[in-house]
Amino acid sequence: MEKKAEVSSLKERIGLSVVPADPAALIANLVEIEEAGVEHIWAGSPPWNPDLLTTLAAAAMRTKHLKLGTSIVQAFVHPVHLARQVLSFNAQAPGRLRLGIGSSSPEFARRVYGIEMGSPLAYLREYAQVLRTLLHQGEVNYQGRYFTTNVPPQASTQIPVFLATLGPKAFRLAGEVADGALPVMCPVPYLLNTAIPAMSAGAAAAGRPRPPVVGWVPIALTEDRATALQIGRQAMSIYPTRPAYRNMFLAAGFSPQEIDSVSDNFIESVLVYGDESKIRDRLLELLALGIDELTIGVIPVSNATQESLRLARLIGRL
Repeated sequence: MEKKAEVSSLKERIGLSVVPADPAALIANLVEIEEAGVEHIWAGSPPWNPDLLTTLAAAAMRTKHLKLGTSIVQAFVHPVHLARQVLSFNAQAPGRLRLGIGSSSPEFARRVYGIEMGSPLAYLREYAQVLRTLLHQGEVNYQGRYFTTNVPPQASTQIPVFLATLGPKAFRLAGEVADGALPVMCPVPYLLNTAIPAMSAGAAAAGRPRPPVVGWVPIALTEDRATALQIGRQAMSIYPTRPAYRNMFLAAGFSPQEIDSVSDNFIESVLVYGDESKIRDRLLELLALGIDELTIGVIPVSNATQESLRLARLIGRL
C-alpha cells in the first residue's frame, strides 16, 4: 500500500491564490483574506515584481496566523542565501511560510541572471537538496554539478519546500526530494493518473511517504457558461504557446487541435465556474477524488479584488 502524508482538515486543504502587483495592496488584501477565514494562501511571483519573500514577511507582521506560500520563488539566488532568508522570515513568523521554488526556463535564467542551467531538473534537484538539507538539518556539505557548499551547524527549521511541477519527471523529483508539488493548470485526471503515481514512485525510491500535490484551480464567479468560456479562453490562451505546458496537455490526453484552438472542452477540463454553492460542491468533489490540496485563483469576470474576497469567504465557510 502507498505510504502517504497525513491529510489535513477540509479548510486546510483549500487555499487561495493571489498574484501580487503592488506590495502595499497585497498586504492589505491578505489582512482581509485572513479575516474571511482562509487558512493559507499561495502568492505568485511574476519575474519583474518586487521581491516576494520580502513582501510576505511584511504581510506576516500584519496578519496573525495566515500561512503564506510562495508560488514560486525562482531558484536563481544561491540556495544557501535563500535558506538564510527563510530563517529570517521564520524567526519573525514561526511556522507560517510554505516555500515553493522553481527553475523557470533555461533561456530566462541565461538571459537575465547569466546562469547556464543545462538540465532544469538536474539543477532543481541539487538546489532543493542543498536548500532543504540546510533548512531541516541546520548544516549541509554538498558537492554537485551546480552547487558545492559546506555550511557548519546553525539554526534549523522544518519549513516545507515545494517544487513547481508539470511533467512526470518533475513530479517524481518532488516525491524524492521535496515536501510537496505545485502544479499549475493541470487537469485533475492528469494529477490523479500521472502526477500522483510519479510522486509515489519518487517517494518510494527515497523510502518516505508521498508528499502532497497542491492542485491549482482557476475559478470564474459566473453562472453564464458563455461568459466563463470567454474569460477562460483569454486566461488560458498563453499556455499552448509554452512547450512545457503544451507537453503536459498532450500527456493529459488533449489533441493538438484542442490545445491550439483552446477548445471549450480544453477550458472546462481546468476551469470551475458558477455561483459560490456550485463552486463549493465542485471543489469538494475534486478533493474527494484524491487530490491532497487545492489552491483556487479567481479569473476575474468584472472586479478581481471583490471576486477574490468572495472566494476567501467561501473558503472561510467550509
